[in-house]
Amino acid sequence: MVETSREPEPAERAFWSWLGFWVQFLVLGLCAVLGAFAASKAEAPGNYTAGMLLILGALALGFLRLKQRFDGGPLGWRNFLFVDRMASLTVVIPLFVIIGLAGLFIASAWPYGSLHDGGIALFVASGVMVFLDIKQVFDRINSQ
Repeated sequence: MVETSREPEPAERAFWSWLGFWVQFLVLGLCAVLGAFAASKAEAPGNYTAGMLLILGALALGFLRLKQRFDGGPLGWRNFLFVDRMASLTVVIPLFVIIGLAGLFIASAWPYGSLHDGGIALFVASGVMVFLDIKQVFDRINSQ
């Protein structure tokens, strides 16, 4: 028996779109609460700073996503995080290389603790962003 896939009904599609929009704020809220717990404990050097940075980053990202929704821009994370043009790529790559190097310097300044882990994470995230930005630009060029 061959089954054909059916298109979701508009109400079903609207529900999943609505749910996806609010789940991202739930995740960002959980990140802010996690940062508050990390900042309140402050057992290791840098826990307070890393927790506060996580809170501020989650709040800023939440406000930027909400602003993008109200401005009527594209709603996907792909359009929010990545660049589409080669000229933008020439600005983004050096910026993320500097951010990644700053992460390595932060990790080397603290031999253990939250700031060490945060510095390594910043380096890895910057590298991933560079490669995904390059992929986005060349995918767009190849599709034209």
